[in-house]
Amino acid sequence: IRFYKEISRNMMLFTGAMEDTIAHAEAWHFGRMGRFLERAEKTCRILDMKYFILLPKVTDVGTSLDQLQWAALLKSTSGLQVYRRQHGSIDPKKIAEFLVLDREFPRAVRYCLIWINHSLHELTGTQAYSYNNIAEKRTGALLSELDYKEFPEILAYGLHEYMDHLQLQCNGIGDAIAKTFFSPGE
Repeated sequence: IRFYKEISRNMMLFTGAMEDTIAHAEAWHFGRMGRFLERAEKTCRILDMKYFILLPKVTDVGTSLDQLQWAALLKSTSGLQVYRRQHGSIDPKKIAEFLVLDREFPRAVRYCLIWINHSLHELTGTQAYSYNNIAEKRTGALLSELDYKEFPEILAYGLHEYMDHLQLQCNGIGDAIAKTFFSPGE
């Protein structure tokens, strides 16, 4: 546990230094996009892991073990207190919706995409709601999908399948950022 606390502390120091000491210009935007892209992808993985691995028996659904695991999932994303203030009791569907579609929670997939999209447009000067490269196009398309997605649609599609879809889209955005900014001639 001490090892993980040390990692967490060092990451907070790094993030604080990045926010407070680096000019909010090109390097800062790339750092921010990387951080939010990783967050979005990891949130999808955490949700998928809980859904598929942690509760292998259907008979455990709704039990105290299930509730404890969902609370631990929220805690691992620093979202337990925020979620409880907004939604109260532990409800797996509301937790999944919160972690995917919330616009204000910094570890929610949609929130991360909002700020990736913002940084891309700041870097390129392209107007919002338009695109001038594949990175802006992919990010804008996925953000639009989430803007108009209702959680029952995600459940109907299948939570595991949708988390896979989001992870693949996040990987595609990362590839598009690399191609757009670091190897544009290829």
